[in-house]
Amino acid sequence: MTNRENYVCILQILNFEQISLEGGRDLLKIRIDNIANQLKKIRSEIIDLEIHFSANEVMFVLDSQTTQFERFVELIMEYNKHSLLFGIPHRAILFKENAISFSEDKLDIHISKEYFLAKSQLNNFDLASVLIHKDLYEEKSQVLSKYCIVYQGESVLKLGKKQIAQIALQGIKNSINNSFNKIGIDDFSTPYSKILNNTLKFVDMQNL
Repeated sequence: MTNRENYVCILQILNFEQISLEGGRDLLKIRIDNIANQLKKIRSEIIDLEIHFSANEVMFVLDSQTTQFERFVELIMEYNKHSLLFGIPHRAILFKENAISFSEDKLDIHISKEYFLAKSQLNNFDLASVLIHKDLYEEKSQVLSKYCIVYQGESVLKLGKKQIAQIALQGIKNSINNSFNKIGIDDFSTPYSKILNNTLKFVDMQNL
């Protein structure tokens, strides 16, 4: 077994367990196909990127020696926006890890302390966006400062590098609301209604 430093992004798909249990198999396949097609596009952009999709979690893993970190961030931003507007909303965290790795004869092991710490932080993150771990932001601030905004004391990826035109702002909020509604989340559902309301406020706040 070896130690391996990676940049990792964990995406936690909101309410995915519930909609999988309540919906039919055909609808579940459509949802999975939609996610998989977006992941394939990202994978085609960065050859060395590993993507794991299991249960309600997608994990991107990229070796820290990469020269494509900024492109990695751009792709996560694009996927996050697509997910909010047209797909299945998620919340995510981007961090750096020092993992114990092993791969041999169909056995893959990938474990890190940083992963568990990131998952704990993610579970308390009430926003459908991408949280940047503070240590990674400090290391990569030259890149990340172009893509992030401070939200409730945390560095968070914006929906896009440019401001959203005011005429399009309400349309974007309506699309986000519809995406949440399609997976059974509205202003009154728990525990995800808070994430929906915070996300709509976040859209306004990042556009100031």
